[in-house]
Amino acid sequence: MTPALENIALWHERDISHSSVERSIGPDANITLDFALVRLTNILDNMIVYPKKMLKNLNITKGLIFSQELMLELTKNWSE
Repeated sequence: MTPALENIALWHERDISHSSVERSIGPDANITLDFALVRLTNILDNMIVYPKKMLKNLNITKGLIFSQELMLELTKNWSE
C-alpha cells in the first residue's frame, strides 16, 4: 500500500522508478486479495451461528449496542 500511496504524489512525473512500482503493485495486490479471500472462505465455511445465543448476548447490554444511532440523532436535533 505504501508504494502505491507514495506514487500518487508524483503522478505527473513519469520515469522508470514509477513504472516499476506500478508493475509490482498489480501482482502483489492480487496475491494479497487471494490470500484474504481464501482465509475468509475458510472462516465462513467453519463458522457456526447460534441465533438464540446472539440475541441473548445483545439483550445483555439492554440496548446499549444501539446507542450510537441514538447519539447521532440527538446531535442532529441539537445543532438545528
